[in-house]
Amino acid sequence: MSLSKFTRTVTPFKLALLCGAVMPFMLAAPATQAETLGKDDVKAIIAEYLQENPKVVIDALEAYRVQEEKRQEAEASSKLKQFKPYFTAADRPSAGASADKAKITIVEFFDYNCGYCKRALPDVVSAISENDDVRVVFQEMPILSPLSQNAAKWAEAAHFQGKYFEFHKGLMEFQGNKTEDALSDIAKKAGLDVAKLKKDAESKEVQENIEKSMAAAREIGIQGTPAFIVGDTLYRGYIGEDGMRQAIEEARKTVQ
Repeated sequence: MSLSKFTRTVTPFKLALLCGAVMPFMLAAPATQAETLGKDDVKAIIAEYLQENPKVVIDALEAYRVQEEKRQEAEASSKLKQFKPYFTAADRPSAGASADKAKITIVEFFDYNCGYCKRALPDVVSAISENDDVRVVFQEMPILSPLSQNAAKWAEAAHFQGKYFEFHKGLMEFQGNKTEDALSDIAKKAGLDVAKLKKDAESKEVQENIEKSMAAAREIGIQGTPAFIVGDTLYRGYIGEDGMRQAIEEARKTVQ
C-alpha cells in the first residue's frame, strides 16, 4: 500500500489505534525528554517507529476490522428483534409449516438473477421437507438488474393467487433472461392466471411489499444475496445444505 493510499484510508479512529501502538515507545522515553518534545518531534518518532515496526499498522487495522464486525453484528441482532413480527407475519410469502405451527422461521433475502440464490433453492426445499416445524419466509431483494425487479413484482403478485412458492421455484430454476414472455410461460406452468398476474404486478401493494423487504435488508445491514436469518441468527451469503441443517439445529436449541 502506498503512503498516499494509506493516508486516504486511515480514519481518525484507525490513527488512534496506530498511535496507541506507539504509546509504549513514547512512555519509555525519559520524562524530561518527553516534556521537551514538540509536534514535529512526535511525528518524527511515530514515523520512525512505524518504519521499524510496520506490523503494528496491519495489527491495528485488523483490530479495527474485528471491532467493526462486532459492532455491525450487534446492530444486526438488535434489528432482527425489531423486524421479527414482520418476518413471522402469517401473510408473508412462505413455504413449509404455517405461521402458527412453525417453531423455527428461516428468512431468505434473494435476487432471482443471483447464482448462489439459485444454488440455495434445493437447500430450502430440503429444510422444509426434512422439518415439519420449519417455515421459510421469502424476502425479495432485487438488486442485480431491472429484470430482477420485474421478476420480484411478478412473484409478489403470484402470492395473491396462493402460488408464490410454485412460481418462485420456476423462476429460480429458469436459466434464461427473465423477459415478460419467459415470466408468462413460468406462470402458466405454475397454474397462474397470467392476465391477473400482470395486472397485480403493477399494483401499489406489490411495490410497497418489495420496498418494505428492501428497507428491512438495509436496516439489518444485508448488502448482498443470498442472506438467511435462521431463528435469531443472521447468515450472510450462501451456506449450503449442510450449513442450513447446522443453522436449524442451532436455532432449535433456543426453541422453548
